[in-house]
Amino acid sequence: MSNINELIKRVLIIEDDEKTINDLKNEFDNANIETICCQEYDDAENALRNNIPFDVVILDWYFVLDESSENSIKILKELKNRYFVPVFVYTGHLSDFDNKSEDELGYPKNMILGFDKTIGVNELRNRISEKLSDNLAYKLSVSYRNKIHSHLENVFFELNTSENISLGKVLKIIYGDGENIDWNNDILITLLHRSLVSDDDFTHKISEILRNVNDSGQNNPDLNRKLLSKILYHYGKSDFIRNGDIVTIKNTDNNILAYGIVVTPDCDLENKSSRQIEIIELRKLNDSDLNNDTIKDIKNYKHPSLFYFPLIIINNEAIDFVGFLKQKLIAQEKDITGGTKFPSASKRLLYSQSFISNGTEVKLELICTKVNPYKAEFFQKLNTHNSRVGIPDIKKLL
Repeated sequence: MSNINELIKRVLIIEDDEKTINDLKNEFDNANIETICCQEYDDAENALRNNIPFDVVILDWYFVLDESSENSIKILKELKNRYFVPVFVYTGHLSDFDNKSEDELGYPKNMILGFDKTIGVNELRNRISEKLSDNLAYKLSVSYRNKIHSHLENVFFELNTSENISLGKVLKIIYGDGENIDWNNDILITLLHRSLVSDDDFTHKISEILRNVNDSGQNNPDLNRKLLSKILYHYGKSDFIRNGDIVTIKNTDNNILAYGIVVTPDCDLENKSSRQIEIIELRKLNDSDLNNDTIKDIKNYKHPSLFYFPLIIINNEAIDFVGFLKQKLIAQEKDITGGTKFPSASKRLLYSQSFISNGTEVKLELICTKVNPYKAEFFQKLNTHNSRVGIPDIKKLL
């Protein structure tokens, strides 16, 4: 069990009974843990909106209202929009809390736990410590929170050493001119990441957390897949068409003609060296009429001309796709004609433009972007027919 003082620095107590508040406050004070106490609904709202950090919430279930959890549920929904913190309901109405679904609570079930007030405040503190020690996401959040704020402030101090004109010129080249910002080149996030991973205290703490993870038990494959989708792809918004973008190709009637991944090099897209976009066709694996042996090879990343794209989220559904490496689609900028073999684009190619593909006017819509190192693995396979080695192996998790 982790030392509670490593995980908790400040507790938000939302409770209308003065004796209970005093008992809780004294218990945490004795453990050298700061408390913020709210006895009225307005006080609780202000505590949430003032952005004062806290690590845990203790919540009375019938807060202020005698026979209703309405205020407590409002607080949970407000909390969900602002903070990732565990909530411990401390109540004389535990059965009513236990009967609420996650949708009714408006808060993740694995982040909220109820205790009857028949257990004392010392036992409550011990139970809180035990539960927090078992939550990996919470322990990671504590480590990141403890460091990320100071490192972010340092990044701004670094940027402030440049004059406005110099900083502005650099940022306009890297981000874009403000009309279309290229968020793939977010220098602030890059500098923040570099600063964090250069902090020995931070990296040692994360290493310690991971060393102590017990992953030998049975896990939920569906949850694995949901998390892996976020690792494999970036579901962002951008008007810039980029290498590695996974797209839907639609006609002017908004009908889907095909799916694909953009393989035109970023240097050509960035420098307007081509008005033609090369796209490798993707098909839904279940609709591809492939036999079981072929599908097995695809899922093991062993097929020479078919590449696995698992878990692409479309309309909240995770869909497995397969890329046909020898099936290329060409989308050509609509508004330009030219006789040269590789004509230049009129401007940086954007999703807001129209294109011509196989004689049909089409629009490209961004679904997500394949991210490194898995993007690099795909292009290694596309260009050399050999899978890239030395990257995290995710096959056993799919």
